[in-house]
Amino acid sequence: MLRDTGGSQSVILSSVLPFSADSACGYSAILRGIELGYTPKPIHTIYIKSKLVTGYFPIAVSDELPIEGVALLLGNDIAGGKVLPSLEVVDVPITPEMYNESAPFPVCAVTRSQARANTDICIEDSFLMPLFAETGKTETEFPVAPKHPCKLKVAAESPSGMEEVTTAVPAKRLSELQRLDPTLYKCFEGLERKDNMPRSNSAQANKRAQLYLENEVLMRKWYAPGSKDNEWGHVTQVVLPQSFRQQVLSLAHESCWSGHLGITKTYHHILQHFFWPGLKQDVGKFCRSCHVCQLAGKPNQGIPRAPLCPIPVVTQPFGKIIIDCVGPLPRTRNGNQYLLTIMCTATRYPEALPLKRITAPIVVKALMTYFATFGLPQVIQTDQGTNFMSKTFQQVMKTLEAQHVTSSAYHPESQGALERWHQTVKSMLRKYCLETEKEWDEGLPFVLFAARNAKQESLGFSPYELVFAHTPRSPLKAVKETILNANVPACNVLSYVSKFRERLHTANQLAKETLEHTQTVMKRHHDQTAIHRQFTVGDQVLVLLPQTGSSLNARFTGPYTIDNKLSDTDYLIHTPDRRRKKRVCHVNMLKRYFSRGSANADIPQSVTAHTSAVVIVHHVDPDDPEDREHETYPTVRQTGRLTNSEELKSYSKRLTHLNPEQQADIKQLVKDFPCLFNDVPTRTNVLTHDIDVGDARPIKQHPYRVNLVKRAVMKSETDYLLRHGFAISSHSAWSSPCLVEAKSDGTPRFITDFRKVNHITVPDSYPLPRMEDCVDNVGSARFVSRLDLLKGYWQVPLTERASEIAAFVTPDCLLQYTVMAFGLCNAPATFQRLMNIVLHDVEECSVYLDDVVVYTQNWPEHVNVLCKVFERLAQASLTLNLAKCEFGQATVRYLGREVGQGQVRPVIEKIHAIVNFPVPTTRRMLRRFLGMAGYYRAFCRNFATVAQPLTSLLSPKERFEWTPDCQSAFECLKALLCHSPVLQSPDHSKPFRLDIDASDVGAGAVLLQDDLEGIEHPVSYFSRKFNKYQTRYSTVEKE
Repeated sequence: MLRDTGGSQSVILSSVLPFSADSACGYSAILRGIELGYTPKPIHTIYIKSKLVTGYFPIAVSDELPIEGVALLLGNDIAGGKVLPSLEVVDVPITPEMYNESAPFPVCAVTRSQARANTDICIEDSFLMPLFAETGKTETEFPVAPKHPCKLKVAAESPSGMEEVTTAVPAKRLSELQRLDPTLYKCFEGLERKDNMPRSNSAQANKRAQLYLENEVLMRKWYAPGSKDNEWGHVTQVVLPQSFRQQVLSLAHESCWSGHLGITKTYHHILQHFFWPGLKQDVGKFCRSCHVCQLAGKPNQGIPRAPLCPIPVVTQPFGKIIIDCVGPLPRTRNGNQYLLTIMCTATRYPEALPLKRITAPIVVKALMTYFATFGLPQVIQTDQGTNFMSKTFQQVMKTLEAQHVTSSAYHPESQGALERWHQTVKSMLRKYCLETEKEWDEGLPFVLFAARNAKQESLGFSPYELVFAHTPRSPLKAVKETILNANVPACNVLSYVSKFRERLHTANQLAKETLEHTQTVMKRHHDQTAIHRQFTVGDQVLVLLPQTGSSLNARFTGPYTIDNKLSDTDYLIHTPDRRRKKRVCHVNMLKRYFSRGSANADIPQSVTAHTSAVVIVHHVDPDDPEDREHETYPTVRQTGRLTNSEELKSYSKRLTHLNPEQQADIKQLVKDFPCLFNDVPTRTNVLTHDIDVGDARPIKQHPYRVNLVKRAVMKSETDYLLRHGFAISSHSAWSSPCLVEAKSDGTPRFITDFRKVNHITVPDSYPLPRMEDCVDNVGSARFVSRLDLLKGYWQVPLTERASEIAAFVTPDCLLQYTVMAFGLCNAPATFQRLMNIVLHDVEECSVYLDDVVVYTQNWPEHVNVLCKVFERLAQASLTLNLAKCEFGQATVRYLGREVGQGQVRPVIEKIHAIVNFPVPTTRRMLRRFLGMAGYYRAFCRNFATVAQPLTSLLSPKERFEWTPDCQSAFECLKALLCHSPVLQSPDHSKPFRLDIDASDVGAGAVLLQDDLEGIEHPVSYFSRKFNKYQTRYSTVEKE
């Protein structure tokens, strides 16, 4: 690009872009060259992004330019400084009223008033901005008349399930979609019977609605209730097929013009223009599954309270205590600002210790003083404050052999006795300071005396009476003694101890009975409006949590997944986008999340010939909320790959890329080793896998709850294991749960959750090969074959000890593996050790777990290496998966890259996944994107420098705020991967050249090597971001 300060029209070479009639503006510009000749050049609309200008501009297109190497001349019409407009020749004559060109400026200077007059109206702060923002264009654009109508995507009977139609749908096309829609069959049937309504509708509805055809389009005339006789009381409705319903629902509920109204108002809104059978039910499903509505909720629709679960009554004094912190309070002269509050759950005996700070060491030191007076408790309950969850506090609890119990997050009712006392003690301290004008820590002993001497309503006794078995001498008692002038009768020690024990036992027994009665009355009153709600593992819920940066403001966030059910009211929630990835939440903080996936469940999907459909039918009452939460829809499960015996019958079709002689070599090789291609995996005789857990106690887990479809799949998988001896019935004390997930080809993968077993397993440090070394070895070959083992892990037997530890449980049975299972932490090391033993001295062969690659420069050598590999595998009693084996390829997909013929390139499907990745809204999404893009950083020049704004956001010290720099880096990374060069495989017999460059934020390098023609090609790119110290280095030191 070259800036032409003397040119009035910008010009671009015609060979730069694929110009067409769609980009043409319909007129030409008259250009005058240095020879004073006039030449007309067509004008096309082009998008330009540069430091000078950004946006869509009309530019002349020429076959050649006077300056060699320049593709675009940027004139004054775009870059500024234009005095007179360029001469234009239009294809269609226009009137002066249609001419939209701005008036020429008589001088090159523009005044402030002229600039304000020519400035577009700013709508960034208006309610119209979201409508323009939906186009996805952030730069200012020139207004260009649209040449094509706006298009919407609707579901249709196409192979992909989606067809593009314009918003102005022709009546003929709409009529065809209506007649092809199975849900409108009864409407056309009623139209043919002349009764105008389906038979399933009531007689009253037939009187208020009439179906008819208008231009072959099915319409409906509907009368509102009570307006049958009024001409204005009816509306004409278009009967919509399934293809358009989701768009209409979204427009009527989710758009900024609709305001996320409720089910009834949205239903009546649509009813004014459209209709289809089951409209109200679809509106209800759509509104209930709206993500925004579920997060915001309604003021009059709170979460129903769960039934009250009374806390078990503890009779042993100081056997269980509750601890909490109060503050910050006004700082006193002694520096105290906090209160450490302690309460015995059996006697409600309170204690409050003033503290300057509430860090874990200070809290522990104060607790030691308390324990020295009242003894060591058995159970200590706290909230989930950082000082109570710290390692220091946990270590002290372990040393004291006290059980540490935490309440669920943001649910103070779990320790309501102490929380309620906080209100009392703060009120008493406030009144003391107001009356005496002294510091609150000076009046704390008097406040504690009054609280301990007061009768506890739940127990019927004061804490002093339950601890000391008598009422202490208070000022009131002293006045009473003065009035009565009564002396305390003498009593010997034996009699005192006997009466003391009797009074203490009686008081504790009465207190227990009173507390149980109080809890019963409280529960009966509470449960009058309570609803029993339950969730299962895997359910999605919204959680009421404080907003980031404001702990006092809470709102629903999510959706999150339930990992475990701890009790009838407590659940373990997985919160990946928050600082704490898992948290315990009370059921009163949860509400079920309805996903929008069910909104499209009514649209039938085409099933290919290679799939087998399994349909689960479940009767659901749409008016029953319980049934609505358990709706199930048709499920399609793809069948697996062909077995080896089936694949052998037609395997020649996969060798068409080879010549007849090469095909014969591969067929003969496969024929010579039939033992490698069994339908069932064999077991190797080279080694066995063992699981060393030391002296750990057996871990028993319960099976996960799964739906009927997955349970049937799980049953078939366990039957396969039993039938072929990969598992046997077990009586082991160990048990790990199982689950089923889908592979990339749609077939199910049976997985055992060995996480707890892996946690106590002694790790195996056997190394895996570096993937970069494997790719470098393969890249320069002309012939590449990739071999894949059939369920490779299952070909390694287990020892007796390992088999017992690897026991697993399903909802139907308890079994134990006899072979190495997927999910064991040391399984990769064992399998890599096996493959290295089998193929350790085979040259031109690379092994990474169960992927074996043979690479050579000529075909005879390739066949010899394949024969040697087959011999070794047969001797080790291993089995190959012929469906995933590739022979004699020029390039193969290996470890996420396309390698072969001396070149290495990324996999196009993975690049598409990165390019289509949405803009991250959380750190977790950003980390996922950088992980995907970083896998191919060796293909990107200065990756670390480009990604610097994004990697800086990963720090928890930085606030996650998506800035324009982040958006630019996000788009640049995608562009780098889309235009990444093809790397050359390294040739270690030739010299390399390393080019290094450094910027303010990072350094980058490229490793280069000449090819046979002497042309340099990149072998790999390297880059690194500087830390805060390295940014101060000089340029030489940085490089």
